[in-house]
Amino acid sequence: MKKLLALATLGLLLQASAQAGQVQVSVTAPDGQPVADVAVMVHPTAAWAAQPLPEPVLIAQRNIRFAPFVTVVPVGATVRFVNQDRFDHHVRSQPGGPLGNVPPAKQFEFRMAGAAGGKDGTAADLKMDVPGIVALGCHLHGSMRGHVVVSTTPWYAVTDDKGVATIANVPDGQVEVKLWHPEQLTEQAATRVQVAGNANADTKLNFAPRRRNR
Repeated sequence: MKKLLALATLGLLLQASAQAGQVQVSVTAPDGQPVADVAVMVHPTAAWAAQPLPEPVLIAQRNIRFAPFVTVVPVGATVRFVNQDRFDHHVRSQPGGPLGNVPPAKQFEFRMAGAAGGKDGTAADLKMDVPGIVALGCHLHGSMRGHVVVSTTPWYAVTDDKGVATIANVPDGQVEVKLWHPEQLTEQAATRVQVAGNANADTKLNFAPRRRNR
């Protein structure tokens, strides 16, 4: 019986893999310029099977910055913070948004010892079990900013310098592509895309974000 169940499960996994494709999303500002650091979430309009959680996702404190600037994880995933600078930092959740009025989805704060002897400093794991946005800051260095998007969908990516995000293994069928950017004042309109193998979507923000010094 166990062998039959294992074979049946394998068959379902292979079938799901055969009916999944890659979605490439291009994001531009109203002036047509590509936008980096946009969280792109792909939501199938039909129900989907539970997906395994990823290994702990690394966010480094490096050169007095959070790297990456925007990180997306699914609900229940673990984020691993690592201080790679020679001096101490904090990691704390704080209000986000361009007006600083969006409360973080999860509250936390802890100190991170600096690196020494060519090794990383403190590492700390934190489970992201509440969906939403968490802005990151540091008490000791007020200019440090980062963002964690805790997604209700397991299909996501962040746009690169060319404004492109690529999401693999998206189930075939109609999906909604949703965008989020740290500077947005209002939600971005979702874009519907039909996935049949590979699919492309051109999307546009409803505002022009500032260019960040990378």
